[in-house]
Amino acid sequence: MYLGIDAGGTKTFCLAGDAQGNILGFGRAGAGNYEVFGVEAARAEIWKAVASALEGAGTGLEDVAGIGMGIAGADVPEDYVLLDREIFKPMFGEIRRVFRNDSMGGLRGGTRKPFGVVIACGTGCVCAGKNREGQEARVGGISGEFGDKTSGSDIGIEGLKEVWRARDGIISPTLLTQKFVARAGCKDADDLFYTMYRRQKSYFDLEPMAPLVFEAAQEGDRAACDILEAGGRYLGEMVNGVARHLGMTREQFDVVMAGSVFKGSSPVLEDAMRLVIHRECPFARTVVPLYEPVVGAWLLGRELDGEITGPLYSTLDLSLQKLEQQHAVRLKME
Repeated sequence: MYLGIDAGGTKTFCLAGDAQGNILGFGRAGAGNYEVFGVEAARAEIWKAVASALEGAGTGLEDVAGIGMGIAGADVPEDYVLLDREIFKPMFGEIRRVFRNDSMGGLRGGTRKPFGVVIACGTGCVCAGKNREGQEARVGGISGEFGDKTSGSDIGIEGLKEVWRARDGIISPTLLTQKFVARAGCKDADDLFYTMYRRQKSYFDLEPMAPLVFEAAQEGDRAACDILEAGGRYLGEMVNGVARHLGMTREQFDVVMAGSVFKGSSPVLEDAMRLVIHRECPFARTVVPLYEPVVGAWLLGRELDGEITGPLYSTLDLSLQKLEQQHAVRLKME
């Protein structure tokens, strides 16, 4: 039996499956990122998901041969030492495990190839990759304080800033104004300005704001398109940065586009990102993810005992369909 664990800032998923690719158990729990509520809370939520998956599979830890883990909050070497000491060593003992940041689960679940690059952009933004030799690299994903930008929140905030600039006449009128005014339930741009200036509403009250920018861009708004184009260029530079670290710039590889930002209605961001990527990595191919990251984590665990073959993927796909219906959860992205 093999386990896959995807622990994030809002939820934790766990899968339990056999060597042939039959996923037999699924568990879900709350935030497994220790940065949210602390180590003890993360430990409790991760174990809740693991115990539920094992129960569904009708087995216990004594039958587990390997574990793949994609854990949010594992950002620097000190995090890995802390989390292994405080959570995973006590929980799993000497069971073999692959312990990575959650971005690597997203990469492995995004493509059937055991190498490539993932650009994950939603609430936050991180880029990570693995080359054919097994070397790994990551850029970003810590916080805006350390250089991150182009998350969904960043896009939304930039959209609101353009509303203020249009109100002041610094830029031409923009469709963003009417969209943000409507989202806030205000009469006009002045009403929105004073409502927020007096702290009667905050940025948080207007979330999610990024879809408003994508909608305006889809309708041809110049300010919104400029925001998405700039964001896409930065995401492309992140991908190229990982590719340079791993010596992949002249190779063929998949770029997995994960996260809510890539579900926006306008193609401007993705188009700008691809242009930047292809200037330096002409053989790279952008793809939508095949599976949710928890499936990628399971594949990492299963790979401890050999390559993932076509028949295993076929079995995996069939078992995931049954599991999705049983637990009302989405595990396959395509």
